[in-house]
Amino acid sequence: MKNAIKDIYKKDGKATGIGGGTVAALFRRANFEAACWAKLDETAHQPNEYCIIDNMMGDAKVFAHIFLQE
Repeated sequence: MKNAIKDIYKKDGKATGIGGGTVAALFRRANFEAACWAKLDETAHQPNEYCIIDNMMGDAKVFAHIFLQE
């Protein structure tokens, strides 16, 4: 994942824990290793929460890059 983030965003990703739940929790409970990635603007769960389309598209490219690796 860190390599895909670097390839797409040209920045180093940082591994960190988060509070709250993500879809990764479902996979972990089923005994799969899981990690999450998102480029955010710190508006999650705030009034007028939003997502910038370019960030969403970039995140989709990160996941596509991961899935298409041999």
